[in-house]
Amino acid sequence: MLSTPICAAVRYTLLATGILVAAACTTIQDTQQPATARPNWVATWTSSPSTPIPPEILPPGVTTPQLEGNLRYLMRVSAGGNSVRIALSGGPSVPKLAIDGATIALTDATGIMPETMQKLSFNDQVGVSLLSGGTVWSDPVALPVASGNVLAVSVHLVGPVSPPQADKQLVVSMLPGDDRTAEIVLEGAETIVARPLVTAILVDNPSVNRVIVAFGDSITDGNGSADPLTRGWPDYLAARFRAEGLQNIAIANQGIGGNRLLEEGVLGESALTRFDRDALSVPGVTHIILMEGINDIGLSGLTLNGMSDSYRTLGTHDIIAAYSQLISRAHARGVTIIGATLTPDLGSPLPGYATEGKEVIRQEVNDWIRNSAAFDAVIDFDAIVRDPDNEGRLARAYNSGDSIHPSDAGYRAMADAIDLDLFR
Repeated sequence: MLSTPICAAVRYTLLATGILVAAACTTIQDTQQPATARPNWVATWTSSPSTPIPPEILPPGVTTPQLEGNLRYLMRVSAGGNSVRIALSGGPSVPKLAIDGATIALTDATGIMPETMQKLSFNDQVGVSLLSGGTVWSDPVALPVASGNVLAVSVHLVGPVSPPQADKQLVVSMLPGDDRTAEIVLEGAETIVARPLVTAILVDNPSVNRVIVAFGDSITDGNGSADPLTRGWPDYLAARFRAEGLQNIAIANQGIGGNRLLEEGVLGESALTRFDRDALSVPGVTHIILMEGINDIGLSGLTLNGMSDSYRTLGTHDIIAAYSQLISRAHARGVTIIGATLTPDLGSPLPGYATEGKEVIRQEVNDWIRNSAAFDAVIDFDAIVRDPDNEGRLARAYNSGDSIHPSDAGYRAMADAIDLDLFR
């Protein structure tokens, strides 16, 4: 029997100047024999399940897509490992999701690498069925994956599925018909824009001890990025980690376009509703970067086409109250939560979304994020991408064209501004 000193961090605050740690040590008696190491499953790519876009804000002629047959997704992972598995979910808006075949493979510049193709199973079965809101993990397969690799995940649907429209287009190929998930090329497939039914890729890697959940709306999900494989600033941050040789960090992008802190119904359940599922339950989570609230402000009080009622009017206090709830819930689970300031949106084409009055609220919210010391640290995205001559607008070089979503240059600048010492 050994006496082992154990040190536990009691409280720490991340400051602009560094990390202040107060630690307490005690001694306990170690009476157990060394156990066999358990797998360390961490999320290396994620996408949050969403809800349908309300018909009143769909562009003319756009309808909810219907998926059938074979689906093939391409995803760039943020961390590597020697074994891999996937998670499936249709989210709350898909009554039933059933598949009877699935594969996973590495890709290179020419497409799928045939020698890496692996069939996936679910509890030793080739297929699985789950009801609305359910999630299932596949059985693990041995497949060495490196950070930055692009994986192709294919599933064959038993019946048609109508998932929500995607705000950010992923590379999703659809080919109706019999199971062809093991084919190297899906001849005749078409590209579909929809939230993926594959909601996570997980790797087993004992060296990964940091998992950052990027939690927010379309600016986190990457709307405005030209490359379908690049989902905004989180992917550019993952590239920085690779360049710095920080192989122990993974990033899970849990942004949903149109999402709000307090209200349901635009796209996805509210942040307060989905926080446990999409942030605190992400395998391996140690840090959350929270950037959300611009849609709460922008949609406040609006009545959109076809709506009988207006969205609830919200103010600065409402946004701060939501942040305070999320901070408390993260701290209760021992997770570091970092606040990101809200970026400018004046010039948005949606009437009434961005006004001078709502800009006052955005500035008040950002002032609280910067100065309240409620978050463990602050990332000032607003200061990076705003126009120096008009703080309510995106800088021209960082504007994707709609005056609310940054361009790839803007997303890269946001990622470059993050102090990597927050995660070392």
